[in-house]
Amino acid sequence: MPIDSFYKSKRWIKKKNAILRRYQYECQESKRYGIRVKAEMVHHIYPRKEYPELAFVDWNLLPLTHKKHNMFHDRENDEIIGEGLYWQRKRQKEFERWKKDRESPPPFEI
Repeated sequence: MPIDSFYKSKRWIKKKNAILRRYQYECQESKRYGIRVKAEMVHHIYPRKEYPELAFVDWNLLPLTHKKHNMFHDRENDEIIGEGLYWQRKRQKEFERWKKDRESPPPFEI
């Protein structure tokens, strides 16, 4: 699904709104510094392009302002930088658990 159509899909809009409500519409990066600002979008901590399986996983979604979001990506090559790396480290346990579960074979039944 191209990026534009993904962000216009009913499933994404529903998930985005649920995440915004969960965090009371506050930018979580600003909140780290005690600043309360209304979030304008939801960021994929582990990028959707690299990890499409995490596109709708709650722990991978973070409400931000557009200004803060621009500090998470190098806009020339779209690599995660700065605060984006901070949040990846913060959610690393969840990511590692997801990776392990994904790599584990299903249980053998007798």
